[in-house]
Amino acid sequence: MKKLQLTCILICISIMSVFAQTQMEDRMNLQNLLAERAKNFSRYTSSIQKRSGIFGNKTKHDLAESNEVLIAIVTLDNDIMDALNRSLSYKTFEKTTDNYSSRDCEMKLKQSMQVTDTLMKQLTLLENKMKHPDSSGLMYKTFFYILLALFIIMWSRMRKRKTA
Repeated sequence: MKKLQLTCILICISIMSVFAQTQMEDRMNLQNLLAERAKNFSRYTSSIQKRSGIFGNKTKHDLAESNEVLIAIVTLDNDIMDALNRSLSYKTFEKTTDNYSSRDCEMKLKQSMQVTDTLMKQLTLLENKMKHPDSSGLMYKTFFYILLALFIIMWSRMRKRKTA
């Protein structure tokens, strides 16, 4: 039974370490995505200000480039939202795991308290038995000694009759 519990604990620890590594990777991925979004946003602001047309107007190429940068920003935003959802689901998993762990600990504590209470009751009963020996045993001992005394008295009287 202890081997099974130890195995379960080791499996839980290894799963938790894998999830911790995954969480760190997700955070690093999220940081990279945010840095890339910042770069794309600065690219977008520079493309907005770019005017390569005649008389300082915007050309179709300038507008297309701005739209491409905006599409890249929206795609990165979607990737960021996916990373945040993964992180949130992991936190929910952690909270659920913590709830189950605390519930298991409470259950084990209650079982230990019940075992302790049962053992304390048995100990109290045994101490009472030792303090107050069984009265029936005392009664049998007394009865035995009275019978022995009567037997000795009767035997001595019979002996006196034979000699007299």
